[in-house]
Amino acid sequence: MDATRTKPTGAAAHPVFRRALIILAVAAALFLIWIALQGRAREQRTIARILTTQGETLIRAVEAGRRMGLRGLEGRQFRLRALMDEMVREGDLRFVAVIDESGNIESLSEAEDGAAAQAASLSSLSATDEAAWGILREGRDPVFVVYRLSRPPRRPMRGSMHGGMMAPEPQSEGRVTIAVGLDATLYQQAARKDVLTLAMAAGLGLTLVFAGGASAFWRRKVAALQAEVTRQERLAAMGTLAAGVAHEIRNPLSSIKGFATYFRTKFEPGSKDHELAEVMIGEADRLNRVVSELLDLTRPSELRLADTLPAELLTHALRLVEDDCRSRGIAVQTRFGDVGPVALDADRMLQAVLNLLLNAIQAMPDGGTLSVSAQAVRDRLELRVADTGPGIPREDLDRVFDPYFTTRNQGTGLGLATVRTVVEAHGGRVRIASEAGRGTEVTLDLPKRGEKR
Repeated sequence: MDATRTKPTGAAAHPVFRRALIILAVAAALFLIWIALQGRAREQRTIARILTTQGETLIRAVEAGRRMGLRGLEGRQFRLRALMDEMVREGDLRFVAVIDESGNIESLSEAEDGAAAQAASLSSLSATDEAAWGILREGRDPVFVVYRLSRPPRRPMRGSMHGGMMAPEPQSEGRVTIAVGLDATLYQQAARKDVLTLAMAAGLGLTLVFAGGASAFWRRKVAALQAEVTRQERLAAMGTLAAGVAHEIRNPLSSIKGFATYFRTKFEPGSKDHELAEVMIGEADRLNRVVSELLDLTRPSELRLADTLPAELLTHALRLVEDDCRSRGIAVQTRFGDVGPVALDADRMLQAVLNLLLNAIQAMPDGGTLSVSAQAVRDRLELRVADTGPGIPREDLDRVFDPYFTTRNQGTGLGLATVRTVVEAHGGRVRIASEAGRGTEVTLDLPKRGEKR
């Protein structure tokens, strides 16, 4: 049976609020990241669409000039290369190129400084009837290239009269790829802006997630500290009360027990008076035990640490409850690992272990199995006491360490509270696991170095 740590009394304060806060922070972060992802290339797409439209207009101009070059005009050939060079010099262009169906450069304008275009790159463009674009990075500055296949004219060009003569029909126009190179500065700025926007949204989302997690963590820590402060204040008040009352109770209590013992000797065993005297003695012992446990619980935890073998301490404790186990038909199982000496206050720790053993024995009135073990887990020591009794109801697990909380008619409710006080004084903690019908296991998790609190 695996041990689980008991939740602090105040750690569960406002759990619904904490969960809602975390869920809200995560939802807000995911929403921001989603918006950023949706718009991560919005600026780039807008600039690309504008540049593509501009490039399409220039391609049409080149198409018209090329058609005029295939047709005679006033007896002279239209100079396409001159037109392309003029477009580069006068417009916001880096280059203009015409590539034939075989991938050869039919015409290439002069290139702007830093925007050299390699013939191999231009020849590898996979053009279609629709304008496409890409980024060419062969020169000093990247170039935004718009390209497509040339289109036939919407209305066929026919021969015309010129100077009394019929102008020749245009030559057959093959499909060529026309590419224009534009300044890519705006596109690069848009790309950087999109990356920055995405990074800012992601950073804000992660910040919200971290803030939600940190808030929940610190709220839990604060709630635990508040619960611990409340517990310590309660113990301090009980200690003040116990110190003042113990003396006043024990003196008359000793007299009551003495008289009861005297009267018991005056009556025959088995008589009603004899039984009443025994009841008085038992109740006096129980009241004295309550006072002693209360003083143990509330007195300052001044430890006298000394090297102690855990196996010897547990064996001694089991020897003290051996008769109780035998009378109830309880089988004892032990498992002691190879654990060397540990700095403990042997007397205080023995009392804590005895409390656990007595609780386990009382949980098995009809017999069962009592398991006791000691093992080293890295730099810590774990002492375990487990029984096969009825277990502790789930709704009571958070209250078992509260002073005076008990589920037994004859219990004082101080045993486990004292155990936790002793263990925490050693710098350790107590974990308890219980399942209805399968028993309870209590683990004392202690530092091997003998830390104090």
